[in-house]
Amino acid sequence: MKCKMILLTLGAALLLTACNEQKAETKAEAKAEAPAAEAQAAPVAAPAPKPASAAIADKISMVDWETALEKVKEGGLFVDVRNPAELRDGFIQSSINIPLPELKTRFAELPKDKDLYIYCRSGRRSEVATHFLMQQGYEKVHNVLGGFMAYPHEQ
Repeated sequence: MKCKMILLTLGAALLLTACNEQKAETKAEAKAEAPAAEAQAAPVAAPAPKPASAAIADKISMVDWETALEKVKEGGLFVDVRNPAELRDGFIQSSINIPLPELKTRFAELPKDKDLYIYCRSGRRSEVATHFLMQQGYEKVHNVLGGFMAYPHEQ
C-alpha cells in the first residue's frame, strides 16, 4: 500500500510538471507569434538616408591592375599605402609611399588634379585610404583590386 501511494504521488507530480511545461511552451509560442503579427500590421517605414561616409563608400572606384597600369601611363599616379617593411616584398618604382597610418597628416602631398591609384598588400587598406581621400575632397581616386598581391609582376 505504501508503495502504491509513492508511485501515485510520483505519477501525479510528473503529470503536473508536464502540464506546466506545455503551458510555458504555449505562452512562449504566443509571444513569438505576437511580434511577427505586429510587424506585418505595422506600416513599412522608408529606409533611413545613408550617412555621407556610406554614400562615399558606394561611389568608390575599383579598378584592376591592367586598367591602373594603363591610366598611370596616361598621367595617373600610384599611391602605395603599405608600411615601409612591406616594401621589401617589392614596389612600383613610380609610386608614392604614404603608409595608411600617416595618410591623415600627409594626404596634402597628393595632387587633387591627377587620378590616384591606391594600393596596399591585399586591397583592404587601400579601400580605407580611398574612402578617406574622398572624404577630403579628392574625386579622382581609385582602389586597385587585389592590392600588390595581385600585381602582375612581369610588367
